[in-house]
Amino acid sequence: MYFQFPCEKCSKKLKVRDENVGKKVRCPYCHHTMTVKKPETPIIDTSVDVSSSSASKSTTSSRETKKHVSSGWADGTEVSLSKSGLIAVGISIAYLALMFPIRNYYFGELFLDRGMVPYALVFLMSWSGTILVLKYFKLVKQKESMLFDTLPTDISEDISEKTVPKFIDHVRNLPVDPRESFLVNRVLRGLEHFRVLKSSSEVSNRLQSQSEIDATAVDSSYTILKVFIWAIPILGFIGTVIGISAAVGGFSGGMDKAQDISALKESLGSVTGGLSTAFDTTLVALVMSMLVMFPSSSMQKSEEDLLNWVDEYCNENLLKRLKESDHGGGGGDEKDHRRLIQRTIDKAMANHHAELQTWIEKLEGIGETLSQSVMKSWGKIDEKIRAQQEEQISQVQEVVKQLETVEEKMTELQAAHTSHLEKMNGEATEMAEAAGVLTQSFNGVQQGLNGLNTVLTNLGEKQVLIQQVEAPRKRWGLFGNSRKVR
Repeated sequence: MYFQFPCEKCSKKLKVRDENVGKKVRCPYCHHTMTVKKPETPIIDTSVDVSSSSASKSTTSSRETKKHVSSGWADGTEVSLSKSGLIAVGISIAYLALMFPIRNYYFGELFLDRGMVPYALVFLMSWSGTILVLKYFKLVKQKESMLFDTLPTDISEDISEKTVPKFIDHVRNLPVDPRESFLVNRVLRGLEHFRVLKSSSEVSNRLQSQSEIDATAVDSSYTILKVFIWAIPILGFIGTVIGISAAVGGFSGGMDKAQDISALKESLGSVTGGLSTAFDTTLVALVMSMLVMFPSSSMQKSEEDLLNWVDEYCNENLLKRLKESDHGGGGGDEKDHRRLIQRTIDKAMANHHAELQTWIEKLEGIGETLSQSVMKSWGKIDEKIRAQQEEQISQVQEVVKQLETVEEKMTELQAAHTSHLEKMNGEATEMAEAAGVLTQSFNGVQQGLNGLNTVLTNLGEKQVLIQQVEAPRKRWGLFGNSRKVR
């Protein structure tokens, strides 16, 4: 239930619900913060004259002609995309400028050294945050407008054909644009419908339709945020594909020069750089998606709760107080004729309204079917992306295994080369020793030749008789062969 209480500063009359007693609220007139206290006695405002006169009617009608007519569409918490986009551009530039001094650290490299994908992620994150902040301020203003006493009992306890112009004038004189408040717009629409239709049941139907319009407006205001929540992880997957492609391309180019160790090291560096780009962009995208998703869901729930409060307010303070007048006396025939004509028109339009309701239900069914189809398609796309990512990861693992095999083979070749060099060094040492022995043997032969040459020189022309004597069998003598010289 709702009750009325005055502002402590400007003395304007406000209306709040019972559960707000003891809580702090801000006056929508003077923006003074105060604690809600339930008054013990009802507050009566004697400044409003309930009696109607021709002068007051003319004044009211002149004010109504000057006031704009409610369009039935309240922008509520809708945010301008162009305005929020420009703000997001400035925030993105400022954020990247703050990251520039720490570009050599890992956190700075996540945004400045991973290609163009992190720049797009920062922009979408900034745009989403800007939309949520602007929607928050509008939601605060919507909650403040809930404190307005839009239908004060000081004018009249009942809302009838005579008092409805005063209520309309009071609502239009509130310091808020009806298009910026769901409550003020809903109440104003109900009063205008009652002044024209003079039927509480018709007003109830119109308010129900207005409630659906407001709910649709709230849901549509989150369309761009839902697109961002979908697009941010997709950009992360795109960064993953780009990084893995760069890694595989760098490795395939380095395999042509596998015999050169330096070239192979460079190719491995490009592979690791591509993989870091792939996984870091995915990490940043998933974190940003969560940072946008949770506040967006909380904000949407708050707006839906606000619409429920507006529906409750209209049921408790507007529909219950609508009173259809009983026509009688002079001039009643003309009003009865008008009433009869109005009812005839309503009956004639009943079929069209029913058909329109049928089409609305069909459109809702089509919308649900499309939503389910989109969700299924997105599930299939997600599965394909995950399968491709797993396949690419397996390829990278195979490449790493091949690199390990190549490294092992190169290690074996290096060990074999080392052992071959050691063997050649041993053979060279042995050849050097054999050469020394040969040199000593040649020196001995040379000395024997020199001695023989000396003996021959001493003999001169002497004849030398060489006779072979059989050696003894039992002993080995130094002079086994005797030589006689003459």
